[in-house]
Amino acid sequence: MKEKKIIDYTRTYRRIEADRKKCILYIVILLLLGLLLMWTQIDDLTRMICTICAGALKKYEPNMYVGIRSETYPLFGKISYLSAATVYPGIQISLINAGISLGVIILLASLPWKGRPLAIYLILCSGIHLINSLWFVFGEKYFPYTLTVYSNLYMLQEIGIWVMFFVMTVMVTGIIGDRGVIYKLLTLLAVMLYSVVFGTVRYGIFIWLLYRFSVIYMAFFYFMIGPMFDFLYLVMIYAMFVNRMIRVYDSRDGKGVWKWS
Repeated sequence: MKEKKIIDYTRTYRRIEADRKKCILYIVILLLLGLLLMWTQIDDLTRMICTICAGALKKYEPNMYVGIRSETYPLFGKISYLSAATVYPGIQISLINAGISLGVIILLASLPWKGRPLAIYLILCSGIHLINSLWFVFGEKYFPYTLTVYSNLYMLQEIGIWVMFFVMTVMVTGIIGDRGVIYKLLTLLAVMLYSVVFGTVRYGIFIWLLYRFSVIYMAFFYFMIGPMFDFLYLVMIYAMFVNRMIRVYDSRDGKGVWKWS
């Protein structure tokens, strides 16, 4: 058995003594610069995303009409989004989807692992799709969304996610001491790049699937891999950041910032 020559202090009552002025300065500067950059460049960013998605859609669906529209909002300014024709499902497709959703719910509810998170998640998604399918059976003409309206809402939703994730990441990285600034900036960059790239790819795929297989799947896509799904990669990147910061504060130089109450 290897002998341990140094026994560290217990972690009970241990805290990081950080320079609060540096932490506050880090947070304030990044928030001001980042939000100003978003506000001035959001038009170019959304237009670039729409151009990329429109090009991909026209390549894989030549007969599909895809346009780019722009609207100005008081808070965000000018925002671009895709415009496409809306495809509605027929009664037969709606009944088939309703039957499949109901069958999935019954099957999952009868399995031994019905109380596990994945089963509960799939049951909820199937229940949402069941309700949406029945809506098209009994009230298709009252469905309030077109594909263009959904496209607009998706882009506004993504902007909200970018702003929220940026603020959250700056705050959580800013309060974990005043060291490892490079790791903090890399984490912020990784979160924003991943969010923009993932949101762009998902945007193009969603528009194509809703055009190809009808808007009956609109609610299903929103709850299955919509904005709630984005928190998974946020937590993943944050966990990698925390793991790196643990190494920083467990190093010879980093241990000096630990204080005991």
